[in-house]
Amino acid sequence: MRRAAAFWFALVATNVSAQVSGSFSLVSDYRFRGVSLSHNRPAAQLAAVYDDPRGWYTGAFASTVQLADSPHRELQGIAFVGYVSRFPSGLSSEVGADYSAFTGERGYSYPEVYWGIASENLSGRLYYAPRYFAQDSDAIYGEVNGSQPLLDRVHLLAHAGFLRNRSENVYTGRAVTHVFDARVGVAVDFEQFSVQLSWIGVSSASAAYPVTGSRGRNAAVLTVSRSF
Repeated sequence: MRRAAAFWFALVATNVSAQVSGSFSLVSDYRFRGVSLSHNRPAAQLAAVYDDPRGWYTGAFASTVQLADSPHRELQGIAFVGYVSRFPSGLSSEVGADYSAFTGERGYSYPEVYWGIASENLSGRLYYAPRYFAQDSDAIYGEVNGSQPLLDRVHLLAHAGFLRNRSENVYTGRAVTHVFDARVGVAVDFEQFSVQLSWIGVSSASAAYPVTGSRGRNAAVLTVSRSF
């Protein structure tokens, strides 16, 4: 699951007063929309969000990555801005934009715009990128995320995503236009940190992602986060 998106919408779907929130996380595998951007290796991540009481928010997300054509670890950074509207029914709606950039000289950076809606335990987002991962085609990504309390500090998490992209992958030579990803997991909250254990799967590990050489379609991912 796209951890940055889940983090942003979890924050903006709550009652907002002006505040800065964030988290530092260690993950056993950085899975971006089901695909590993860390060569199935651990990654460190940092996220921060500023929420304005008028509904605006802005922030940034950063993660270590290891792309297919580089033997070294690099960085991915995502900057984002958006606006949330809240309705008497309890639903929230948002619109926003983000820009994802990678260190190095390969030019994989790309912009996106998105629209989302959320209730207390369920949220969804639809993204559009005019040039996805620097490929010569646009992409649409939709996701649905859910969280269900099991015990006082234990939550069941679920995610389903769908990517539509027409570019030919440079490693496989095939143009796979539809990619599905899913995640199920359990999160346990402690006083100062939280722990998540998830199973993540994707229908194609290389389709539409020229940056990854990983072909593992399924993985168990452990995440330890410290909020601030």
